[in-house]
Amino acid sequence: MKYIIGHTNPDTDTICSAIVYQDFLSQKGVESKALSLGHLNNETKFIFEKFGITAPDHVHELPHGSEIILLDHNEEKQSIKNINDLDIVEIIDHHKVKIETDKPISILVKPLGSSCSIIAEKYFEKLGVGHPTLLKTNAILLIAGILSDTLFFRSPTTTQTDKDLVEKLNEIAQIEDLEKFSLEMFNAKSDLGEMPIEEVIKLDYKVFDFGGKNYGIGVMETTHKDYGINRKEEIVAKMKEIKEKDALAGIFFSIIDILNEENYTITPGEEESALFTKIFNAENQNGILFVDNLISRKKQIVPKFEEYFKN
Repeated sequence: MKYIIGHTNPDTDTICSAIVYQDFLSQKGVESKALSLGHLNNETKFIFEKFGITAPDHVHELPHGSEIILLDHNEEKQSIKNINDLDIVEIIDHHKVKIETDKPISILVKPLGSSCSIIAEKYFEKLGVGHPTLLKTNAILLIAGILSDTLFFRSPTTTQTDKDLVEKLNEIAQIEDLEKFSLEMFNAKSDLGEMPIEEVIKLDYKVFDFGGKNYGIGVMETTHKDYGINRKEEIVAKMKEIKEKDALAGIFFSIIDILNEENYTITPGEEESALFTKIFNAENQNGILFVDNLISRKKQIVPKFEEYFKN
């Protein structure tokens, strides 16, 4: 049995790509199981409820020696707790590679907008007898993952390949209005209600090594930016707790206005505020740092931090 796992704090791309890749492997006679390393976000829940999809099992660890396939990530800090006790047999990702393995393994990394794009390509690579068939439900899941990760092609991570794949996938999925569907997804993701503030911060949260120190960066992609802005004081207080508890050098929380392509970043103190302002030339708006057209953590935010700390 090969276990397919995405990163912690899973997003739609991570979950959907894992589920569809399980089907791909199953049709090739490989026993596998998609798993989740965290609870589904509201966007993913909306998609699953709309199309009657069963969520994968939620785990924190696996038995020693289990074979795992890493999907949509390859960094230990973003993976399963006991990853060093497990046997990594494959990596499929669209991020830079930072992991070391003790043996040669299958690695497929492509500079595309989502992991779902890579899985879609695998289905379309070869057609004919014996090749996996892409079911309508799985085509829908792949479209959802691509639209989510590319913010309906607004993100600078978007490639023409992503757009072409969505068009080809929709010949199978038959979603009548992709723009309407994407807005429904984003609105579902934005409806956080009375969610505890730490869960809000960690909905899409990763820890990165910059200059030998750990920094946490949380992102909230939303169509209702005021939800996060109005909870600023709660967010700041909780960020201070997380920073101390996890011994971080700094922590940032970016509210991404999807429709207007704007970034509103909250920091817990002057040190982080000064750093973010210096790197991104941010405008301070009542204690919140505003930057226009800064919407991708992978393509825009993290590379700028890395460049700064290299100098």
